[in-house]
Amino acid sequence: MWSDIETSTDLLGYTIHASILREVVSNEKNLPLTIGLYGDWGCGKSSVLKILQSQLEEDKDCVVVYFDGWAFENFDDAKMALIQGIVDSLESNERFWEKVKEGANDLTKAFKKLGKSINWMRALKWTATAGASVMAASATGGLSLIIPALMDFFNQNKGSLEEILTSENAEQLLKDVILKGDSDKKYQAVREFRRDFEDLIQKSKQGKVVVLIDDLDRCLPRNIIENLEAIKLFLNVPKTAFVIAADQFIVSNAIKSEYKAIIEASDDANVGSAVKRPNLGDSYMEKFIQLPYNIPALSQKEVETYVTLLFCQSLLPDKVFSLVHQDFTQFCINNKFDCYGWSNIKEVLKERSGDTSDLQEIVGFLVRFSNIIGQSLRWNPRLIKRFLNAYEIRCNLLSKSDITDTKSKFALLKLMLIEKDEISLFRDLNSWVMSKVGTPEELRVIENFAQGDRKGELEYKGWNKPSILQVVTEEPLFSQVNLKELFWVSRDNLVSEMTGVSLIPTRIRTLFKEVYSSSSTNIQNKIVNQKVKLLSQGDLRDFYDLLDAQITINPKEPKGYSIYCSCDELGVDVAFDRFVELIARIGSSNISISIANQIKDLLNRHPGESSLRDRLNTNKKLKRAIES
Repeated sequence: MWSDIETSTDLLGYTIHASILREVVSNEKNLPLTIGLYGDWGCGKSSVLKILQSQLEEDKDCVVVYFDGWAFENFDDAKMALIQGIVDSLESNERFWEKVKEGANDLTKAFKKLGKSINWMRALKWTATAGASVMAASATGGLSLIIPALMDFFNQNKGSLEEILTSENAEQLLKDVILKGDSDKKYQAVREFRRDFEDLIQKSKQGKVVVLIDDLDRCLPRNIIENLEAIKLFLNVPKTAFVIAADQFIVSNAIKSEYKAIIEASDDANVGSAVKRPNLGDSYMEKFIQLPYNIPALSQKEVETYVTLLFCQSLLPDKVFSLVHQDFTQFCINNKFDCYGWSNIKEVLKERSGDTSDLQEIVGFLVRFSNIIGQSLRWNPRLIKRFLNAYEIRCNLLSKSDITDTKSKFALLKLMLIEKDEISLFRDLNSWVMSKVGTPEELRVIENFAQGDRKGELEYKGWNKPSILQVVTEEPLFSQVNLKELFWVSRDNLVSEMTGVSLIPTRIRTLFKEVYSSSSTNIQNKIVNQKVKLLSQGDLRDFYDLLDAQITINPKEPKGYSIYCSCDELGVDVAFDRFVELIARIGSSNISISIANQIKDLLNRHPGESSLRDRLNTNKKLKRAIES
């Protein structure tokens, strides 16, 4: 098994990306600077940050802060959480203090002043929210009822401003700051914070401070924007650099979601204009990100290398794998575009004792499927790792039945590739195998076709795809093993899950559960519009896979069909096409008339589409309800 947590152990050759970023932020002429480290979910952004952190910490003139924006999202106002988190991290960082032993008192005072400023800004946000209540209380003589609430607020924030907000002057503060609207008193802390933060960096005598921000794209749209604004407005001072890891598509769409009214007004103004305005989300990001850096998708050779190293990590002793990893790291310096394979590993291991035949065998088998694995799993490192973890678990299940032969294990991997890419073929094969004694005739026909010249027509048309035929024809053949046992360990997909649900990120499954459990259509539409609509293409495909699985498992439940209608109504990509595919597969007989109006609206939005209408018409009750 391999951990799904980001790591600084580089199995992807990503050290080169971290090294490039290190060179940029280490050049003081480039500072202050904000870098956007972009890539899809699971592509390795967090690992690049970890590698970069390790590299930067070798520089004695650099202080590194690692901040997870998502982890703090629910604890505080987003801006203040980011600012407070970074200030606290600097205060507890030993390196930040190591050059100022004689001036430690000045640095302590600087931290204390920043702490007061942060709490003032928190208080201002509170008063902006509570201002109407304060005004009303003052008008009716009930101001004293508000003061305890304000005092509680300050107490909850580490007892701050105790020297200012005593019981004697708290009421006067409210009158001066809130009721009279004294701008100088009210916003002095805001104006001074940036200057004070710059002063803090100078007092540390450090050459640079680099802040690495991870998981920004997991935050709510409003919080994504607030974090970007906090960096730009308060923290972007000389000697600082920020590296923000995020999915550019998600961040851009979060911005568009927050400024929907402005975008719509801009679109209206654009009607008939020959010059189109740029995408607002991307334009907004350009205000904050000076240098975008994209992590490219893995190539086939990189997938082959990655799978090879994963199994080396799993099957070799730690000390031996460390030698392999060192050799791989050196290999990457001069061979960026080549595959690091068994021939390289064999050279490292030739003087080591121990049998490595199992490792050689599994690596030799897997690399034959590197292209199919890459395509099926979107060339995504995290999905590849999860797929291989699922494979390891199923191999362990096989061993519980005393099936440990290599043929069965390799055939299981082939079966899982079909399961992941073509769930309908996987189910067909299961049906043939379970209904027959011995090798099903259907399978023999397909294997003969795959091993032959592949000319002419194959009766089972769904199997006539190059990637599927490659899986079928590779040794060991399915007809050479006990497929009933292999389907037994794969039964999770046959009973309750479909399309590799175990490979789908937890955050997508959580979002799906939130939509599916929504108590009304209005709430459902709100979640679809604010969250589902912002998903990247890969995440959206996972969401639809979960939705299709749920509908197939419980086709009489109207909720799933309703979600498809909501997605189509709100303009979520390919919702209609996916719905048509689903109905073509399972039929319309189970669709409840309770959502007839939604189905009717869906058909009205696509008047030229006849195939779906014809299929829905087979449900007589639904047809009458739609036409009534």
